Amino acid sequence: MSSRSLSVLAFLLLLPLCVEAQKYAPHEQWPFVYEDFGPGEMLVYGGSRRIVDRMNIGVVDGKAYFVKDGAVMVSTEPVSAVRMGEDDYISARGRLLKVLRKTEHGAVLVDNEVNVEAMNRSDVGYGFKSSVSSTEKRTIMEGANGAALSLRLEHQPFEQLKMQKNAGAELVLKEVKYVYVDGGTLVRALKSEVKDIEWLDRKDLDAFWKQNKVKYSSDDSLAALVEYIYSQKK
Repeated sequence: MSSRSLSVLAFLLLLPLCVEAQKYAPHEQWPFVYEDFGPGEMLVYGGSRRIVDRMNIGVVDGKAYFVKDGAVMVSTEPVSAVRMGEDDYISARGRLLKVLRKTEHGAVLVDNEVNVEAMNRSDVGYGFKSSVSSTEKRTIMEGANGAALSLRLEHQPFEQLKMQKNAGAELVLKEVKYVYVDGGTLVRALKSEVKDIEWLDRKDLDAFWKQNKVKYSSDDSLAALVEYIYSQKK
């Protein structure tokens, strides 16, 4: 085999590693779900729809951001739902949660929250260096509470913000799944929380959980759980 062929082969073998290395991650200066702003649609409470050319979802505060007159803005209207491409979000607990699975009587949702505990450890490489001061870390953690971040981002020139996309600490996320049942019931997809739904019989729930092998990692089993919870409403 020629040296040229070996070089091409080596390149192809390394390509997946290169792609993986370039996987998008939100940063302190670009704390958004998506790598870029894109077209979307917002549904505000009351039923009005807003078509937006460029928008994104904040991972820290769970709010809808959009670009207007070249500046980043936060919706001043209460947003009940968002669609971006094939992704749907609904508002719950003050945040936009992504719909993983729709069911006849509810949905399985997920929230990718900032893992504050992981980021606050000085001995792990999540964007912080061991030399980062406690004051600097506290500033980032305060931003992770949401309000400070919204104030900092709003009205910033979009192109200027985009140039700083990889600046600051990388935001480490943790996935939190929820089950939503028509009528407004929303709990984390954990047995310890589901069992506290007032109309559920705990013995029946235990039997359903075991028989259907409900797993946090399985959206199918969580979708079945949504329908079970709804079916038990009196």
